[in-house]
Amino acid sequence: MATIRTATVADLDAMRTFEREFVGHDVSRETFRERFERVPELFVLAEADGGRAGSGDGTLLGAASGYANGPEVDDDAAVLAAIGVRNGHEGNGLGRELLSAFEEGARVHADVVSVASADNVEGFYRACGYEPSLILVQVAGDELPADHASRVDLVDERSEDGTRFCYVGFDEYRPSVRVDARDRLGGFAANTIFRKRLDRD
Repeated sequence: MATIRTATVADLDAMRTFEREFVGHDVSRETFRERFERVPELFVLAEADGGRAGSGDGTLLGAASGYANGPEVDDDAAVLAAIGVRNGHEGNGLGRELLSAFEEGARVHADVVSVASADNVEGFYRACGYEPSLILVQVAGDELPADHASRVDLVDERSEDGTRFCYVGFDEYRPSVRVDARDRLGGFAANTIFRKRLDRD
């Protein structure tokens, strides 16, 4: 059995290690802590029963974290930055419970949850009520074609640490749209951004 709860400061190092190992999400300790301090409700975990709540000493079975403010976020959106379940614990609804707890925390700060999804988890987000809204293509800044805006339906773009992040619109979504956008822009990665409008009580 697992307990789903909001994280505490004592959980942050274990959560960050878990996300790096099981999700491939790696942000600096400072960024992780700053996000938590701004919006702690967006840090939830699944802990094996037997740990003392808030102590950070239970075995993490899953975790989800995100942020809801900053220049890269729409005013009405909370971003799910990472969600994952420990190997051997998949398929028992733990991911859905974590996502539901994250959405509950997000309702305090946002009307929408947004997440950049890899193709192997698109089905999970669709089953949880998320809809594809944009394609996010990452391109090395010096490799972005000069005519990139004419190659795709470019909605927005930003730069960070030498990488260009291009947000591409589409008329009708299918996974090949993501691959096509990546190829047209010469990107090294592309994800589909899924969004879900949160119900207000």
